[in-house]
Amino acid sequence: MSIDGAVDAPLLIAAVDDHPFVLKGILWTVREHAPWIEVIATAADVAELLAAGGGAADVVLLDLDLGVPADEADPTANVRAIREAGPQVLILTAEERPVPVRRAIAAGAVGLVLKSDPEHLLIDALRLARTGELAVSSRLAHALLTDETLIGHLAPREIQVFELLAQGVGRADIGRLMDPPAATSTVDTYLKRAARTYRSLGRSTYNAYETLQHVIRDGHVDGPGRERPGS
Repeated sequence: MSIDGAVDAPLLIAAVDDHPFVLKGILWTVREHAPWIEVIATAADVAELLAAGGGAADVVLLDLDLGVPADEADPTANVRAIREAGPQVLILTAEERPVPVRRAIAAGAVGLVLKSDPEHLLIDALRLARTGELAVSSRLAHALLTDETLIGHLAPREIQVFELLAQGVGRADIGRLMDPPAATSTVDTYLKRAARTYRSLGRSTYNAYETLQHVIRDGHVDGPGRERPGS
């Protein structure tokens, strides 16, 4: 039954997560709270899901971090592959950095469910996701997608500078390694401009490395040795 008492139409879903116990939890949640939902396929990656018939689902639940090497990880490509197959995509993740989840929405996902939210909110989000409208599971999930004060908006060249800085490249060498290369004075301009962006949001930053911490916290770049979010 829906919230207003009307009978919900059958809904076919599929799920992609590299943690088997998460997939089992989804199956349990659906059985207990929404018998009108049928899980038609689960898999550890998108290619496996589509090969198993997941493209016939109305909605696919997709984790952003599937545990593959960083140089092979591309959540936005996963979203696009599922959308091209037909289903709506609803992100189900422990990721709470705004940039990665917003990139997934920009790639075509219709909403965000946080793994820390109660099970019934997942059902509500699935119900809305089937319509193609923005579906979120909580105030935090909504804020991660919409609150402009949560994120410092950086230009692509500024992000490239901080990617190199996060890798341990010294400021004197960053410009040489950029694509295309930039003068050291230009790199300094990018760093100062990013610092001003974060100060305008009320975040203190007095040097490039403090600014880098804000950039990492937003999810523009990964910090060295960053562990996967808890599932």
